Amino acid sequence: MKKGFFNSIYIKFTFIFFGVLLFAATLTFGVVYYTQFDKIFEQLQLELVNQAQAVQTLSQEDLSNEEITGLFTKGIVISRVVPALEETGFALSGEAIEKIQSGEIYYSEQQHSTRLPVAIGKISDGYVITSPNMERDQGGDFMNLQKTTLLLSLMIGTILMLIAVAMIVKPIKAVSEATKKVADGDFDLRLKVKGRDELAVLARNFNIMTEALSKNDYIHRDFVSNVSHEFKTPIASIKGFGNLLKDPDIDEVQRQEYVDIIVYESDRLWKLSSNLLKLSELENGIIGLKKERFSLDEGIRRVVLLLQEKWESKNIDLDIQMDEVSYWGDQELMAQVIINLFTNAINHTPEKGTITIKLTATPTDIMFEIIDTGAGIPKEDQEKIFDRFYKGDQSRSTPGTGLGLTICQRIVTLHGGTITVASVVGQGSRFRVKLPRS
Repeated sequence: MKKGFFNSIYIKFTFIFFGVLLFAATLTFGVVYYTQFDKIFEQLQLELVNQAQAVQTLSQEDLSNEEITGLFTKGIVISRVVPALEETGFALSGEAIEKIQSGEIYYSEQQHSTRLPVAIGKISDGYVITSPNMERDQGGDFMNLQKTTLLLSLMIGTILMLIAVAMIVKPIKAVSEATKKVADGDFDLRLKVKGRDELAVLARNFNIMTEALSKNDYIHRDFVSNVSHEFKTPIASIKGFGNLLKDPDIDEVQRQEYVDIIVYESDRLWKLSSNLLKLSELENGIIGLKKERFSLDEGIRRVVLLLQEKWESKNIDLDIQMDEVSYWGDQELMAQVIINLFTNAINHTPEKGTITIKLTATPTDIMFEIIDTGAGIPKEDQEKIFDRFYKGDQSRSTPGTGLGLTICQRIVTLHGGTITVASVVGQGSRFRVKLPRS
């Protein structure tokens, strides 16, 4: 599409600033003109009248008219003498003539022939006329000065305005160019941030956005890579043992073993798909919270009974310390959190180990803890265990998809709570869920 002339932000800024500058300069010129020009004419009137009076005074001395007027040829007003009023060249009213003949000074703001103010007074042998010195025209000088000042202001203002607009538009153009690169997939782009003004805030927010996009892109690629890897293993097992079952010479024991492996890998693949779907639904808000009032301690007991066969098969001792807690939340999703955490504790607790379950409540918070006596989690792994598909090296032999803790964290977050882990290698781990009291 063809870019219009006024589609450029540079042109828009230029016109806006120039319009503001022109308006301000014109307004200033008008204010100065109407406030100062009258003062100049008041001063000129005073000079005209005073000089006419001075001529009247000097005419009474022993001086000729030429000598008197010669004294007033260099100032801002000049004087000349005429023998009769008719020779003044001015159309005087009867009232004006009467005033002059009485010896007073007559002042006229504007005469028709010259359009300049004059002062006329009677002297002994004629009439004195004082008028502005055209060579030293204060009014004209003032107007010329005002015009020159206005033009210089416009010129300097325009130059400064163009520089300012260029400085403003430059970072905007940089952001515009950067957005094109981001649209092409360059999420590692960062803008230089200078100052603290709105443009600096824009650049800073742009960097925050690209940083978030970069992280999301990394997570997306890592997610795809992990999904591909996690799906590949059970699929390869199913395919491999499926091909072995085609061999007519294998005995029944081997056949049954292969079938069991295929069933196990199929079950793992199903769980992986199910967990991925649930995680996607949680993160995209497809699953909404169905909150209701329920007994959280009773929900924990049901999970303990549900998984009884697993913890009894390892001769694990349970230490259960629970308050009676009524909680407002999604009962089904919270049960999922308890199942995942308890199952992990069972899987990582050795034979004849101990699992402690605590549930306490304060007026503001609810605290649910599961503590095992397993191998523990290394410090460097504790920050990663809530990531998708993450499994510490020491836990790769345990069953699971690496999504359980990620799902737990998302569910707890949706309820406004937090989930944390504290672990010491060789002593065990403590998972703590903190929920707001509703």
